[in-house]
Amino acid sequence: MPAAFGFRHNARRIKVLADDKPAGMPDEEPPAVRQMPLGIVIARILVVSGMGFAAAFAIFFLVGGLWLLGLVSIAATVAFLILMFAIERGAEGHAE
Repeated sequence: MPAAFGFRHNARRIKVLADDKPAGMPDEEPPAVRQMPLGIVIARILVVSGMGFAAAFAIFFLVGGLWLLGLVSIAATVAFLILMFAIERGAEGHAE
């Protein structure tokens, strides 16, 4: 029976400690979540997916010995990478 009493005592103590706020911490609201426009979100998804597929095709073609197609796929990967930087820069400008 003492074990059950000790459990209830610890549970009550944990509840009291959980309700207390840390000393010296002001009551602040959490920062607002930044909303991204749907177009930027879709563009990010498409660019990342396109870059992944282009890089996968580049590896596939280069391993298969299809050098020209491999180089075209590498160029497409670089183009998607540049697009990614452009979209991110535009998203930063939109957030301000």
